[in-house]
Amino acid sequence: MELEVRKRRAQLHKYQGIGFGIVIVAVVYLLYMIFGMDTYYMIWAFGGGISFLVIVSVFLVYALLAAAGYLVMRKGSVKISEIMSEECDPFLYEACISKNRRGLYKDRILCNLALAQHYQGDYDREWQTLQGIHVQKLKGIFKVNYYILLCDQYFRRGMGLQVRDLEEAFRRSIRGKRDQKYFEMLCAGNNLTRALENEDYPSASKFLEERFDLNGGISKTWMRVLYAFKLAQVGIGLGEKESARLHLEYVVLKGNCMWCAGEAKRMLAEMEEGSTDIVSSEDESNSVSK
Repeated sequence: MELEVRKRRAQLHKYQGIGFGIVIVAVVYLLYMIFGMDTYYMIWAFGGGISFLVIVSVFLVYALLAAAGYLVMRKGSVKISEIMSEECDPFLYEACISKNRRGLYKDRILCNLALAQHYQGDYDREWQTLQGIHVQKLKGIFKVNYYILLCDQYFRRGMGLQVRDLEEAFRRSIRGKRDQKYFEMLCAGNNLTRALENEDYPSASKFLEERFDLNGGISKTWMRVLYAFKLAQVGIGLGEKESARLHLEYVVLKGNCMWCAGEAKRMLAEMEEGSTDIVSSEDESNSVSK
């Protein structure tokens, strides 16, 4: 894995280097145009209006170059995040981001590490990582991911009654429409977990659809895998075994190293064993009747 980590980190550094280089070119261009341009001559020769337009165009070109540099650097980060979102490999993802410098983004990095550990199924390490996060320093998707992971931990540790307190803490921190939507996502996910725990599968189906509608569609592979796994759980509860089997097979096919892929294999094996037992019982019954 170390060689693969080096390869992915080298790719990240390449994009960061190119992007930073573009930003430097943009700054040099801006400084050259500001200090090298004879504005007095331009005003005398062409008038103040043309001079103003030239200055505006200089800053516009600078802004475009700087934005291009930022987007190139951002692409490097996206390539790393795709290890989780598209390749479904939380182990490689953790190995790559754990080498990031913490600095001002320490809590964001820890949040992503906890996410990777969660989808590895390493819940004890995830719990320890969550304890080191200062939630007040998180915003947007990082904040809601923190609360989603912590709520899941509470359910797993038999502290489900305290999840309402976490929901209320998030509600008090809402600062706009985006946070409100994230709050609805958090509650829908928690309601889904409660319904599955109570074996209320019709309600679980409703909350599952609500959760992924709020997510704005399922564009990433890992989200499709998680959605399929939840559909399989609901399907088994509703007695829709064949539909559940198809969803589990998709999880195994696309889930790669995610914990749910291993769990799906186990569930498929149990379903296969169950169907074999039924066939054997029928054969034995037929033999006795003969």
